[in-house]
Amino acid sequence: MTTVRCCVIVLVAALLGGCVTRPSARVENAEVTGTTDEAMMLACTIIASNSGEIELPLRMVDYTLEIDGRRVFRGRRSAEATLSSQSDHRIELPLSVPWADVPEGEVEFRVRGRLGYTLPGIFLEAMYDARLYRPTVGFEYEGTLDGTAIRGG
Repeated sequence: MTTVRCCVIVLVAALLGGCVTRPSARVENAEVTGTTDEAMMLACTIIASNSGEIELPLRMVDYTLEIDGRRVFRGRRSAEATLSSQSDHRIELPLSVPWADVPEGEVEFRVRGRLGYTLPGIFLEAMYDARLYRPTVGFEYEGTLDGTAIRGG
């Protein structure tokens, strides 16, 4: 496919989807939910919001966890929902981190990612499935963990 043809397709998609209010995504919380001998488990709750008048099917969520600036986890999961008009939807993201990646003492962590959604219309859904037009919204959360306390020390 030529570059001009791709640009025209993306321009048409943007114009057709231009009347739709873009959703938003924010992290409500990220907390340790459990530990094993090998790892700690965290849960991150994302709130997706749709202030528009048209429902939006949510697609994939791609997300990462960084501890002290080093990426220790990468995940991808289906959002498995349609975001109704004027509504919010909770998405729970699981994270598992080996103890080797969790330093002793207090550490900074960051969860960030992108939530994909589909704009209404058969043409735009087909473009999403063909990987030609994939709208997303980002989210990010920063906090601290005490690696020593989580380990029970």
